Amino acid sequence: MTTSELIHEYPVFSAAECAEIREVIHRLRPHWVRRNLWAPFFTLGAASYLDAKRNHAEYDAFAEKYNPLLRENFADCYQRVAALLEEALGGPVVYTSRLALPGFHVYLSSKLFERPIASIHCDSQYQLHDWSGVDADLTRPISFTLSIALPKNGGGLNVWDISYAELLENSSNDTVPLVRSRESSYHAYRIGSMVLHSGHLLHQAAPGKDVQPDDERITLQGHAIQINGIWNLYW
Repeated sequence: MTTSELIHEYPVFSAAECAEIREVIHRLRPHWVRRNLWAPFFTLGAASYLDAKRNHAEYDAFAEKYNPLLRENFADCYQRVAALLEEALGGPVVYTSRLALPGFHVYLSSKLFERPIASIHCDSQYQLHDWSGVDADLTRPISFTLSIALPKNGGGLNVWDISYAELLENSSNDTVPLVRSRESSYHAYRIGSMVLHSGHLLHQAAPGKDVQPDDERITLQGHAIQINGIWNLYW
């Protein structure tokens, strides 16, 4: 399969609108959470893969703390995103109150980001949450990235045409030989556009190129699980 068959892209915001959203994010810098001791990597909002993986009670506390802040400052942004996803996914979309709202990755300038330090992974965050008591379809998770600001030399996603079933069937649990046996494809991000793909797509945040001192990479991140025919958005 080609990258275009694995990934879909939709324009959401203009460059001017992204600049306004970026200003709000920087105004909220006291609420950023640093996620790495050596590199300037932050989040604004609770993230399942970081917080729920470590301690679900901590994730719940973070979501309770940050959801009102995000909702107050990015209400229009969330409305636009939901409308776009309803059209793209062909069904109703809600922001589930039981989990964290989609939030922001913030990468400030560092030469460390020129290295392939990001993990190669599938988005299986849904496995960290309790879906008992609801009719949740966990076979078709969705992930999205919406670029608000990008480095001067761009940013993007490396993807591999390796199915989730192949990964599960890998008895050694060592994905390195499998990954090395396949070519990766690069999908460039564009400011204001949303990249939408299956959470079961094997992918990696691509290393930066000649990172400049004033570069930054800011993206809105989220996932979706369909429950009773309704797509529930979270992070």
